[in-house]
Amino acid sequence: MEKKIIVAEDDSLIRMDIVEMLKDNGYSVLAEARDGLEAVEKTLKYQPEILLLDLKMPYLLGTNVAKMLKEKSYQGCVIMLTAYSSEDYIKEATLNDVSGYLIKPLDEKILISQIELLYKSHSEKQKLKKELEKSNQKLKERKNIEKAKGILMKKYSLDENEAYSRLRKVSMEKRMEISVLAEIVNATGDLI
Repeated sequence: MEKKIIVAEDDSLIRMDIVEMLKDNGYSVLAEARDGLEAVEKTLKYQPEILLLDLKMPYLLGTNVAKMLKEKSYQGCVIMLTAYSSEDYIKEATLNDVSGYLIKPLDEKILISQIELLYKSHSEKQKLKKELEKSNQKLKERKNIEKAKGILMKKYSLDENEAYSRLRKVSMEKRMEISVLAEIVNATGDLI
């Protein structure tokens, strides 16, 4: 499957070379951006899997583009391109979820292999992040159910199994997820 990508580079010759390299290697270049503002606008509009982002661009530095995209919950892989290897820029890029930092000039083989490596690493990280969020959500739901059972046990002098049975019965009757019902019990303190 070809990966969708946006190239944000203010130097038109470098941008054209990168776009050509990417297309020759099976990438789908959705858009090109000449400055930081275009990079933000086009990335949010097209939601590419990968954003190749120059560090020094007119209107908005690449690190600020990355920061804005992070604030807008962009989930794609951001790869910074630069001729500068300043530790401050690297630190700022890292804080804004940039997956990698490539130094120009770029050799085609190195560029493509690095993009592949960084994209794979980014994808793995995103997968783990989603699994963690899912686990945290399940834990939260479980805690809500336990709390709701405690409320019912205290209010109606039920044991734990009876309280859970009551929650489950109402949940099935109302075709409502038990976790949603538990939130209602926790908010109101009741379940008749």
